[in-house]
Amino acid sequence: RTLGAYSGFGAIKEVLENPTGKPDKDGMATLVAELHEVIRANTPDEREYKRYMDGIKNSVLTAFYTPPKVADAIVEAIWDTRIAPQRILDPSAGTGVFVNAVDFHNPYAEITCFEKDPATGLILKHLHPEKRVRIQGFERIEPKYAGYYDVAVSNIPFGDVALFDPFFSTHTDPVRR
Repeated sequence: RTLGAYSGFGAIKEVLENPTGKPDKDGMATLVAELHEVIRANTPDEREYKRYMDGIKNSVLTAFYTPPKVADAIVEAIWDTRIAPQRILDPSAGTGVFVNAVDFHNPYAEITCFEKDPATGLILKHLHPEKRVRIQGFERIEPKYAGYYDVAVSNIPFGDVALFDPFFSTHTDPVRR
């Protein structure tokens, strides 16, 4: 239940700053310091600690997780069309609200989840150990999966952020390029 309630660090700009030595008017500096301590204590080295902290910091502008009712409505609309997808892709899975919605309709579906933020990806793996979870950006999907999935369903982060995708940047189709 606790992991399922995790909703990321969207709009919590305080995680962008190092809290040491700052006045703690609202208690956020104390919480951010505790976050740093917990991550540092649970990572094997400085490199891994930095990877987790960078993931959290990079998600401040985009981590606004989809409410389950929204995911349920979207997946319900797919099943209402009498389409019964067997291979589902969630390119920005968060903690897996779309996985839960799909599982309600087809618990045997093959679901592949991509989650770029390492902390969220780890939570996703714990919540859905039976699913294929890739803790990396969706742009890293191999070209062999083009056309493999029956449906891609997600509520991807919106914003003015461009990603490099080697599949599309070198594609022969000018629209995809």
